Amino acid sequence: MHDLDIGLLRAFVVTAECGSVSGAAQRLARTQAAVSMQLRRLEDDLGARLLNRSTKGMDLTEAGHVLLPYAQKMLGLSAGARRALAGQAVEGPIRFGMIEDIAVGSLPKALQRFAECHPGIALELTVTESTVLSEKLSLGQLDVAIGDPALIHGRPLLTWRLPLRWVAARGFVLPDEGPLPLVTFDGVCTWRQKMIEVLASGDRPWRTVLTSASLASIQSMIEAGLGIAVLLDLNIRPNTMRTLGIQDGLPPAPVIELGLFTADREGLSSRPVSALWEYLADELKAEAVDSGRSAA
Repeated sequence: MHDLDIGLLRAFVVTAECGSVSGAAQRLARTQAAVSMQLRRLEDDLGARLLNRSTKGMDLTEAGHVLLPYAQKMLGLSAGARRALAGQAVEGPIRFGMIEDIAVGSLPKALQRFAECHPGIALELTVTESTVLSEKLSLGQLDVAIGDPALIHGRPLLTWRLPLRWVAARGFVLPDEGPLPLVTFDGVCTWRQKMIEVLASGDRPWRTVLTSASLASIQSMIEAGLGIAVLLDLNIRPNTMRTLGIQDGLPPAPVIELGLFTADREGLSSRPVSALWEYLADELKAEAVDSGRSAA
């Protein structure tokens, strides 16, 4: 028996996490053909099919499910060994808070990779509203947080913008006349206000059919066909939801802003926080920029 190729394992893990070869190619900065070749070489080496290819993307086979945790651990140990030899091993606790809207999709996988690559860091996660994140930061109960800059006291270390999308159930038909049925977030939410403002700029009336503070409830109500809502790309379930736009008679969906906040002035100069940000930035489509500036 011979050792598994770490490069082939990386192509497999990233494809499994992205759900497609195209997504993996983008993250790995390679062509789709190159990633597909790496996957075939790994499958030939193991003598087993690891991924089922379909029009919807990639799904793990039984063999793929067996291999994935081993491959993730091997990649993590490889990266950890390099950091340790370079004197860059990072240790210590990080109390990280975030809003629910970004605590889904591929971000948990990024956090898993971070934990595997930095076994010396104890990661403690909190998912809550921006106003609560603000309070916890001020009380010293969080080290770093990502939320709405309009609702968190203090100056964000970084800010970036993300587009919202109008979404509805796949079988939902917008009414030709009458008010638009809206599914909206409850509580203190600047995103809801932005949605109302863009609707108010048009001629179409609207009415609220559901208000909830739970993202899961919002998604379920959309899938049930009760109305339309605005969501981030990472919250859209492509198998059950479709995006709407100008062609459907809707105004452009608003753009929201997120901010990275830290409890002390050390910020990204803190090695644990800097290491964490390396894993989060790509998943959040954000670029690390100077304090007070924005990343599109």
